[in-house]
Amino acid sequence: MPRRLGLALFSFLGMCFYYISYRERNRTLHHLKFIYGHEWDERKIKRVALQVFKNAGKNLFDGVNLGALNEEELDKVVSSDSIEAFKAAYDKGKGVVGIVAHLGCFEMLLHLFSLKGMKSFAIGRKFDNEKVDEAVRAMRSGPDIEYMDRSENSRKVIRFLQQGRVMGALIDQDTKVEGVFADFLGQTAYTPSGPMHIAMKFNIPAFVVVTARVKGDKHHVFVSEQLSLDDTGNFETDLITNVQKANDIISNYINKFPEQWVWMHRRWATKPENVQ
Repeated sequence: MPRRLGLALFSFLGMCFYYISYRERNRTLHHLKFIYGHEWDERKIKRVALQVFKNAGKNLFDGVNLGALNEEELDKVVSSDSIEAFKAAYDKGKGVVGIVAHLGCFEMLLHLFSLKGMKSFAIGRKFDNEKVDEAVRAMRSGPDIEYMDRSENSRKVIRFLQQGRVMGALIDQDTKVEGVFADFLGQTAYTPSGPMHIAMKFNIPAFVVVTARVKGDKHHVFVSEQLSLDDTGNFETDLITNVQKANDIISNYINKFPEQWVWMHRRWATKPENVQ
């Protein structure tokens, strides 16, 4: 399907899902009001919520199709900040922790790394629906890209990093994994800390890499400087501080592109009193 037609179709499907998915629509509206209610009126909240679903549809289409492009073709659709520092860290052969968010067409980032000469791997949860799980694995796999689910032995993560691979790690959702409480979009949120824990423990360079759809239905990849990780001797305190550094960068980009984040996720579900 031609990209222009596919984007239009999947944007329409996203809009349809907005109107028929009572739970996801209301959760999106609730979260947008929770974060921006003090500065946005009801009309803007509803407008942005609709755009969230339309963009999700577009990103689903691009997430499947951009991975099939070669470097020259992808460069016509995707621009990026300089990856020089990121590539220099990769070339040291110790591995790189790439902290990613569910913003824009994040699924294509692993393919971008691959086309730029960097082997990578990603970790995700296994979906109960077999067809959905197969589709997600297909999007997150490819030449020089490995995919593993969270149930696999953690030693596999270390082995991939020892091979010098980039670890693509999503930390902007509330999941049942190792985590800490840190500020996220101005509110306390339980944040997965495993990737940062690994970066600190094994002295692996860490960067925040996010993407957003920009003018002309193109994408831009934003690459942070290498994170300067605190090391005061108090590991647990440093872990929270370092996770906060990543959260701050991610929050900044969500504030710039609020219509492109996954507001239907229960980001603030876990409360401090519910964690032992």
